Amino acid sequence: MYINKLHLRAFGKFSSKRMYFGSKFNIVYGENEAGKSTIHNFIEAILYGFGDDENGILKYNKYKPWDNSLFRGTLGMSMRNGEKYVVSKDFLLGTTQVFKKESSDRSDPEMVEEDIPSPGDFFFNMNRTSFRNTVSVRQLGNKTEQELANELKSKIINLSSTRDQNISIERILSTLNRIKDEAGSEDNGKTLLGQYSLRLSELKSARENSVNANRQVMFLAMEKKKLKNKIRELDMRMAELKKQLSDYELSVAKDKFLKCEPVKKELDEINENLQKFNHSLKYSKEDFKEALNIEKILADMVGQRDSLLQEKEKIDSRLEELGRDISNLMDSSFSIEKLNEDYSNYKLTRDKVRDMKSKIQTGYESIKSIDMDEINRFSDSYATVEEISRKIEIANVFLDEKDYATMKKFGKSQGVQSLFAGLFGIAFLGAGAYSCYLGYTMNVLEYYYGAGAVVPAVILFVLSSRKSSRAKSAKKEIESIECSHADYKLTVDQLQNQKNEIIKNSGCDNIDVMSDMYKKKCTEKNIVEEKLNLLKFDEEELKQTEEENNGLSRALHETLKKFAFDEISQENIKEINEAYERKSQVREETSNLKISSEQNAQILSKVEKELSFEQKRLEMILSANGVDDLENFKETAAKYEQYEECVKRKEYLDNILTSIIGNEDFDSLKEKTRNVMFYETKVIDEQKCQLDIFIMNDEKSKIAENIESIHKEIEDIEAGTRNLAEIEEEIDFYEDKINMFKSKIKIAEMAAEKITKIADSIKGDFMPLLKKSISDNFYYLTGGKYSEVSFDENMNITVIEEDNKNRNVELESLSGGTLDQLYLSLRVGLSNILSGNQDIPLIFDDSFVQYDSRRLKKSIEMLSRESERRQVILFTCQEREAETAKQLNVKFNYIKL
Repeated sequence: MYINKLHLRAFGKFSSKRMYFGSKFNIVYGENEAGKSTIHNFIEAILYGFGDDENGILKYNKYKPWDNSLFRGTLGMSMRNGEKYVVSKDFLLGTTQVFKKESSDRSDPEMVEEDIPSPGDFFFNMNRTSFRNTVSVRQLGNKTEQELANELKSKIINLSSTRDQNISIERILSTLNRIKDEAGSEDNGKTLLGQYSLRLSELKSARENSVNANRQVMFLAMEKKKLKNKIRELDMRMAELKKQLSDYELSVAKDKFLKCEPVKKELDEINENLQKFNHSLKYSKEDFKEALNIEKILADMVGQRDSLLQEKEKIDSRLEELGRDISNLMDSSFSIEKLNEDYSNYKLTRDKVRDMKSKIQTGYESIKSIDMDEINRFSDSYATVEEISRKIEIANVFLDEKDYATMKKFGKSQGVQSLFAGLFGIAFLGAGAYSCYLGYTMNVLEYYYGAGAVVPAVILFVLSSRKSSRAKSAKKEIESIECSHADYKLTVDQLQNQKNEIIKNSGCDNIDVMSDMYKKKCTEKNIVEEKLNLLKFDEEELKQTEEENNGLSRALHETLKKFAFDEISQENIKEINEAYERKSQVREETSNLKISSEQNAQILSKVEKELSFEQKRLEMILSANGVDDLENFKETAAKYEQYEECVKRKEYLDNILTSIIGNEDFDSLKEKTRNVMFYETKVIDEQKCQLDIFIMNDEKSKIAENIESIHKEIEDIEAGTRNLAEIEEEIDFYEDKINMFKSKIKIAEMAAEKITKIADSIKGDFMPLLKKSISDNFYYLTGGKYSEVSFDENMNITVIEEDNKNRNVELESLSGGTLDQLYLSLRVGLSNILSGNQDIPLIFDDSFVQYDSRRLKKSIEMLSRESERRQVILFTCQEREAETAKQLNVKFNYIKL
């Protein structure tokens, strides 16, 4: 395939520039600033566009014609199979069209439009980056040999990882990490997302203003178009009348006189009236028109202001009404659930207090008839009887001999047990001490375990002590029994008499009857005490419930007080719940009304300012024309209109008079035709034609003024309003940016992982092919001086001399021209590999500036050889490339800019 023609319809400095290329070797010569790079960039822009990045925007603005409303061009492509394509691109509209001609027959010019959105991808099967790295070859630049070597090495290293000479894996990964850091929140104005969201809000407001402005401009444009059509109609009619007048011949002198006589008479009357007019009056027709226009504007503005004031009153009234709604008193700390829960608990505790009071009152009434004092007295008497019976029983025990023998036996047994316990304790203590002694002397840890015998020794000593104490107590008790045996017998008799007296005083016959009565009394007392305990518990619970109820009551009163309610009632709680349900609606309506009020105030302020401005303008116009008010101005205008009508009529009659008699004097004409007889002649209504032409010219002038006024108004609107398409485009841009940033971090992380894997894969598969291709081309360009380009595992790049293959030459040791040859070898080899050895064109832009004649000759030979399989386009600012090609008998197509 090859590029056969270019048509730069409007691009950069070129306008309607056509260029035709051959299918093989093409040399395009032009001095500096002749436009070589412009044509080179035009080819890339046609195939791939400018791109959306910063560099693309700069190129778009650079090549956009400043003196031409167009910005477009076409590119012709021919295929080896005879198919032809034409790519047309409008850069202003951003549209691309591709047409295909399947037949090679020139008599069949029909071309079919193809659906090819990206021509570069379709024809070359590569993206913009691959195009710049392969098809498009530019010089390395004017740098030192060290800088050239470093740049060339960087490009080769980048190609080994990414197949792009300008892309570094480390820079990509660093950029991806920076992308994640730069992404932020829409609420944070310091981050990109926050700035984009703020800018998007501003653009939407600007879009609304632009839409309104565009509607107004569209309406004015339609009015302007109608007026222009009317002017064209007037021009056609005037041309027709002028043609009739040009064909008309003046009548004879008498006919002229007869026509001039009434005209002259009317002119005399008009001149007399004009002499009576007061010329000292100030009057401006434009000011009068402007004053009438301002009067209409003021009337509209007053109506608009009154309407806005009425709307403001309605909004303020509704806001005041909403402000009184109790839902506004519900702040963020207010909880309707807590209020309802407190009210429910309040009702429950209130009912519970009432029920418990009734229960306690009933309980006290049920035990009121029972005499607890009598029961307590009887219980005390029975307790006394019981105590006396126990004393009698004890005394009888001491009087019993059997108990005396038992006590002696008990004392003896306790003494024996104390003795044995002490002996055993001494034995255990000695065993423990001996065990410790053995452990210490023999240094055996296990013997120390025998020290545990001290514990039972201590227990036995304690037991022995207790047994000894009991034995001593028993001995003392035996001695006491023996001494007080006589006293106990007397005491028993006294206690028995006291017991019988208490039983008799209690109304009982014997101790058994008293015991039965005591049991009944105890049962009755227990019942009463149980009831009292229950009542006491109920009273405590009542107190807690009342405290809880009072606390709920205080909380409810405090809450209800916020809403101006004094009473705790179902109706008030219900009203608060209803207010809570409509809270959101009230706040939303309040917010909307406040926004409407602010908008209304802004519009009202704007109207007031405009009204004041228009009133001042009217006052200035009236003052400039020397009148006090608009009515006086209208009277003055009416007089001036009459004056202008007279002037116009005078001018019209003067024109008629002149058109009839020319430069001839009326009196001399009258004298000349006094004795001439009238004869009939064929005439046209010249007066009517002249009048019509004059009226049409006047109407045309007025229409032109209206058109100019409309045009100025449109310019003012357009100057003060941004383009809607630009706003929409920017809105789409920021919306896309916001959506993009939301997934950007995740994509960046995935991209980092994938890029690392892909770079490793490319380095293993792609570099051997690239190395061989570079080595072959470099060998040819250097005339066999360098046989190979070598890369080691650390990407150290060297070249190997043919004569000394054991020596690896560093790139820093090569000259600038040799580095350029290596760069050319790299680009050509890369082009062959990435294009799959297809016949894709090669484009060189001043790539041989630093070459000497020998290197240039080799390069031209290589390009000539390369042009046998694909098209080569060489842009150069020197004529030596063409001269070298001629010396080598290389056929080429020469284009001079």
